[in-house]
Amino acid sequence: MQRLPLPATLFWRVGMVAFYATTSFFAILTISIYGGLVLQAAMRRRRNFNFPHRTLEPVEVDGHRLQIFNYGSYAFEDMLDSIVAAEQTIYLETYILKGDNIGKRFKTALSAKAEQGVKVYVAFDGFGSLLMPFGFRRFPKAVNVSVYGPLYSFLSFLRPGTYIRDHRKILVVDDRIAYLGGINIGREYARTWRDTHLRLEGPKAQAVAFAFAEMWNKYNRKRQLDVEMPPAAEDDSEGLYLRESRPDPLTGRRTIWDAYILAFRQAKDHIYLTNPYFLPDKYTEHELMAALQRGVRVEMITPDHSNHPVVDLLARPIYARLNYAGACLWLYQKTVIHSKTATIDRNWSTLGSANLDGRSLINYEINLFVIDREFANQMEAMFDNDKSNCRLAAPDEFDHPGFFRLGLEGLLSPFRSSL
Repeated sequence: MQRLPLPATLFWRVGMVAFYATTSFFAILTISIYGGLVLQAAMRRRRNFNFPHRTLEPVEVDGHRLQIFNYGSYAFEDMLDSIVAAEQTIYLETYILKGDNIGKRFKTALSAKAEQGVKVYVAFDGFGSLLMPFGFRRFPKAVNVSVYGPLYSFLSFLRPGTYIRDHRKILVVDDRIAYLGGINIGREYARTWRDTHLRLEGPKAQAVAFAFAEMWNKYNRKRQLDVEMPPAAEDDSEGLYLRESRPDPLTGRRTIWDAYILAFRQAKDHIYLTNPYFLPDKYTEHELMAALQRGVRVEMITPDHSNHPVVDLLARPIYARLNYAGACLWLYQKTVIHSKTATIDRNWSTLGSANLDGRSLINYEINLFVIDREFANQMEAMFDNDKSNCRLAAPDEFDHPGFFRLGLEGLLSPFRSSL
């Protein structure tokens, strides 16, 4: 048997080592992702929480009827009622669509309306809905379905675009009723997680429909959706307006965060902020610190323990600085708080899908901003109600991390902007 020349033998061995190393890395990555998701789902399924919530009355704002939902089950029932009453179009876009009993109810309702002749469009994120059973993905032909950023194999993680996800949660019925917020579609989001969603009835629902259509057309070149562009907003100083986050490395647009920063800068009396994954950049943190120095009262609700321990770990030094500067940090107990809301000076408010973390700068997000005193009163009532399930962080709560924790923080801090 003829032996290969020495350089060829070395090249072959190096190539095989590289192949096995790459294969093992992505195998471990895939197993970790799937295993982590399965473990989280199993842990959440075993838990049963009864957190405080209250029914909030609808508010009329600038020709719109706004209804806040702070309990997933109430939001789902209202959304399903709107789907059943649809006459022309239904647009549903979500980060996570579960194949459980809640997901099945939505699928059944959507399929029935499509069979009746209503134009139904359903879109979900390929990573967020990674654990969806493949059989559940098969809708009737009358339903238009799109998967944003599907993961075909572990090699998909080699594509930079894979890390840009569609994190929005949108439902629009007949271009006149829209829902948006933080609630994904699934059983644990009905009664286990504390989250916030909004029903918007009025002209701005068309703007949400247009946002859906823009995203749909970006991913579906052969099945374009024609939705009339809404009239441009004349003045954001009153009423309500939408802001979207779209990843754009050339312009670096960060419209949702910029709206937060401007509101923090203009705050005079108080800032009430709820966020599950609080990893702000230096500009956002600076404006909160500046508000504290001006004498503005800053109160934040964040998880005592979120469903992402790495985020909890990296948020510690930020919490420590804010706590030392005089912010009141309320730590939500016993379950996941997933709400992304803020209200300032009993006038300015926002809710939507965007967290104040690095991921929300590179994901697709959508928030509604409302400048109205009555709506802000509702938001403050919700904030006070959530505080009843919190404990106030001690003055030195985050000041003395252990050596091991400090080591992990140092090791993971370079990745903070991508979490």
